[in-house]
Amino acid sequence: MTNRIPEIVQDWANSIANRNPREMLSYYGKDPILLATYENLCVGREEIYEYFIMFLDKQNLQCRITENFTQIDHDRDSIIASGLYNFTFNNPDGEEQLVMARYSYVINGGVIINHHSSEQMEM
Repeated sequence: MTNRIPEIVQDWANSIANRNPREMLSYYGKDPILLATYENLCVGREEIYEYFIMFLDKQNLQCRITENFTQIDHDRDSIIASGLYNFTFNNPDGEEQLVMARYSYVINGGVIINHHSSEQMEM
């Protein structure tokens, strides 16, 4: 296990600021699954694209990874990255909002094949 963030995960987080659904979709494989922060389940590229249209419709949207743990399965050519990230954006009143979330990515063949993201509740 390592704390090193896989390049595709860091690129995904950086690309959030571009607010481009097609760019976000480019990180996912042919038959991906996304259990998204604000959606029950997105199966396949079309549903993931539709989710990003909605999700990226926020002003000054940013994503910052705050904690990451990466496991590498050499037998299956897979990487599993789990951790925490923060999303910030401006609400309709212009006030900055912070959403803390947790994530898991399964990466195989250099693309995301499974992605889970859920809001982290403060304890």
